[in-house]
Amino acid sequence: MRLGIAPFSSTATLLRVHQPLRDHLTRALGRKVMIYTSIDHEHFLDDALAGDFDLVITTAHFLPMMMEEGFVPLVRYKNPFHLMLVVKQGSDIRSVKDLRGRRIGLPDRLSLFHIAGLKWLGTTGMKAEVDYSVDEQQSHMACILAVDQDRIDVAVIGRPVWLQLETEMRERFRLIDADGTSLPTMRTLVHRKLGNELVEKIRLALLAFPDSPEGQAFFTHSGYGGYVASTPADLDAGKAYEPLVRQLWTPKAHGTTRHQPPHSSD
Repeated sequence: MRLGIAPFSSTATLLRVHQPLRDHLTRALGRKVMIYTSIDHEHFLDDALAGDFDLVITTAHFLPMMMEEGFVPLVRYKNPFHLMLVVKQGSDIRSVKDLRGRRIGLPDRLSLFHIAGLKWLGTTGMKAEVDYSVDEQQSHMACILAVDQDRIDVAVIGRPVWLQLETEMRERFRLIDADGTSLPTMRTLVHRKLGNELVEKIRLALLAFPDSPEGQAFFTHSGYGGYVASTPADLDAGKAYEPLVRQLWTPKAHGTTRHQPPHSSD
């Protein structure tokens, strides 16, 4: 069974953080679960719509398009995502007003945090490439590394990525509040092609995960707070972003030419 995870962090971090979930599902379902990701969010959307994954963990802005292609939402994380700004410990950036004239790193353009980050920056009265420069990075983790290497001044990331950093890594940076801006959290979806019986088995396995030893370790480390069962209203969380996603998305694999296989666990 192929579990595709949106590439919001490095491949190594995604595999490490989600290993407990993989182990739990493998045991509960009685079949091997493989973790996959893609090189960026555009390729991830292509790979999902092309049928490369049986299950996906994705941000809400892809939800409408994935549901059109047969994916069914099962659960979402309990805690919402929060927009966070990361600078080096020695940076002279202390608040939002200090962002003017700076190099701001955002994850790839089809990620939720790129879209929402630009929207939030617009609420501060600043315009991209006028009051600050945008430096697009491949992932949240790539943004953090770019700050560490002085290639950008500040990174816009999600709180879970920050919590999943090793303590030694976090100590090199400082956080700036983005006015408490929160975003819809990630959803776990399964494809209908697996059949109703297996879909229900997966749903029950996911809902049992938070109470398992693996689940307790996963949710403690990730900051996701547990699972909440999906409802029809969950679709609304992605509809606000759908027009912009369709505008930015250039299909490369879906119905045309396939990409190389996604990155995977062993």
